Amino acid sequence: MRWRDRIVVFFFPPGMMLTMTALLLFFIHLAVFANDVHNFCITYHYDHMSFQYTTVLMFSQVISICWAAMGSLYAEMTGDKFLRCFALTTLMLNEAMFFNRLSLEFLAIQYREESH
Repeated sequence: MRWRDRIVVFFFPPGMMLTMTALLLFFIHLAVFANDVHNFCITYHYDHMSFQYTTVLMFSQVISICWAAMGSLYAEMTGDKFLRCFALTTLMLNEAMFFNRLSLEFLAIQYREESH
């Protein structure tokens, strides 16, 4: 184990690093989603939306959900109620963002220009 890993383990309880990483990914996904909703609902610039990165975004959100679930599992093994609540909240936020992204993709599919 490197010294940086020891510092991270020293400052965070077990599993909290996974939860914090999932929360960071959630905020990144939230920013991309807010930009896409703005382009879809307000400006109607569908070509500025992140259609070309849909596969990457969905994969990243699934990874974020997995990390949040693992962090939640670690938090369940501890006795700290705050950590459990924080980990479960992060898990639910990531799942909600995944389904919001999925429904936005289905809503915008008729406006997308497909090039075969």
